Amino acid sequence: MSRLQKKKPFSEKIKRKAESDKGAADAVTTASGVKSASSGIVSKAKAEKTVAEAGAVNLFTRAAEFFREVKVELKKVTWPTRKQTTGTTVVVILFVFVVAAFLGLFDYGLSRLVQLVLT
Repeated sequence: MSRLQKKKPFSEKIKRKAESDKGAADAVTTASGVKSASSGIVSKAKAEKTVAEAGAVNLFTRAAEFFREVKVELKKVTWPTRKQTTGTTVVVILFVFVVAAFLGLFDYGLSRLVQLVLT
């Protein structure tokens, strides 16, 4: 496993922190033992603000992380040699010509058959 796969994205850290702030605020109770409704609302607004602020700054962080991961993945690719590339290209071109000839002959045969039936 690469080190990039082990690291959590920055956005998840912010969301997790916002959720823990919300959970802590929801756990606050009044003297009578009933949860305070306003503390959850304030905490929710704070959590949304934290996530919104992180979204603006996080755009560049996520883009940089994406390109780092692309670089790591491209290093894992086994690129074909020039000889392998030309060989497979020739095979594909020949196959295209064979299929085109088959379809052309089939189309010609069907069109002649239709002409014989209609005339």
